[in-house]
Amino acid sequence: MNESPRHPGLAPAAIRTTDKRMPLFWAGLFLLVALLGLVAARPLSFRPPRNPAALEALLAAGPHAGECDRCHTAHGGDQITVYPNALVGPDDNTLCQGCHLTPWSGGSYATNNLYLGTSHGSKTSMIWPGPTPPARIEPDAATKCVNCHDPHGWTDALGAIPSLLLQREEATCLACHDGSPATINVNTDIRKTYRHPATDYNGRHTGPKESLPSDFATTPVSRRHSECVDCHNPHVSRGDGSFAPTGVAASKNNLGVSRVSVVNGVAGSRPLYLFIPGSDTLTTPNAEYQLCFKCHSTWTTQPTGQTDFATVLNPANPSFHPVEAAGRNANIRAGAFVTGWTATSITRCGSCHGSDFGTVDGPHGSTYQYILKKPYTASPARRTMTSTEICFSCHDWNVYANNASTTTVKAYSRFNPGAISQGHAYHVGTRQVSCYSCHVTHGSTSRAFLLVTGRNPGINTFTQTTNGGTCAPTCHGSESYTVNYAR
Repeated sequence: MNESPRHPGLAPAAIRTTDKRMPLFWAGLFLLVALLGLVAARPLSFRPPRNPAALEALLAAGPHAGECDRCHTAHGGDQITVYPNALVGPDDNTLCQGCHLTPWSGGSYATNNLYLGTSHGSKTSMIWPGPTPPARIEPDAATKCVNCHDPHGWTDALGAIPSLLLQREEATCLACHDGSPATINVNTDIRKTYRHPATDYNGRHTGPKESLPSDFATTPVSRRHSECVDCHNPHVSRGDGSFAPTGVAASKNNLGVSRVSVVNGVAGSRPLYLFIPGSDTLTTPNAEYQLCFKCHSTWTTQPTGQTDFATVLNPANPSFHPVEAAGRNANIRAGAFVTGWTATSITRCGSCHGSDFGTVDGPHGSTYQYILKKPYTASPARRTMTSTEICFSCHDWNVYANNASTTTVKAYSRFNPGAISQGHAYHVGTRQVSCYSCHVTHGSTSRAFLLVTGRNPGINTFTQTTNGGTCAPTCHGSESYTVNYAR
């Protein structure tokens, strides 16, 4: 095929005229790909024919409708430099930046400087790997916008793919984040038994400008979803490197996504909520739990039976895991904790929830229920707890569950020998009473020490005193005790 001398890559009109048999060919191809898409876990994307009529129809369904002259010129002679494909500028990201000038106007793209700080904008391995559409092979392919987007658009069996993406929703991300070219294999985690449902739904996510509780709600229309871009902004997020987040701060992997902050009231009360768009990266705290609260709080309508974590994690509660603030029991001895944890440590949602592989950050998926990093059985049934369970990632198993430990080790817990003869280690290690029997996990709106009543075996009543308390469990009569050291 000859090329136009003014527009390399484009044949003269007479040569480019479509053969009369081509409509039948394209119709057959469309039908074949559509049928394949229906049986796939995700519809297969395909490049629509690039003849003028097809391009016009495709563009009309996307954000670049009627804007051919933004990227292309009809006459190469009016340019100082003639670029391939009749482009008005170089075939690189500067062409896109000519229009995408207003930070955050689309909801996720901030500025070129921020993009260049991401792995997408800086790594030479950031090249679309194929096979659908085919891999990019031009020498300067790395970090280009067109590794994820096609300015004309792509389609699949469901129609035009939103945001000019090459694949629909998470399929774009997982094309690379499956171990190659990205070194971290998120694809494996996201398909485990217990996972965030990124691969489970199509079309519920409406874009980075989602800002209403109903965008994440179960009713009146279920829009419950968890797509990659709900937690990660591909144009802004970046790795933490050697500067891991401290305190409640979110990872830079979550930079540039929306979140929900809380203003807490009295114990047990529902907080006041404030939606913070992804463009606001300055309001503090920019906390990990705020990201989780978009779905896991009463800011939205949650699934029946799901805990309102914003309420139970309120630092005004009698007890809580220290996610929003340091815990109430600041005097717990250091020996009661696993190395690296203390009574004043902040725990993050990701401290307990995440990959059981230990090689992927974030709660994408796990073989353990509740997307936990380690096993945990939410049942009061008697069983032997092992040192590999999630509770003992922070709380020392030898202190709380090993009745063969020395009295010195046991005494790091207040409720253990020497002040009393039988405490945590005896109940857990010998009597096989699990942590779950007596404690809730995230927080309690009514009781200290994360205590819970009504489980069997478990506690019927508990009364706290200055230097101990009185416990009436299901397994024996009421007993009073004195703690090993002051609270």
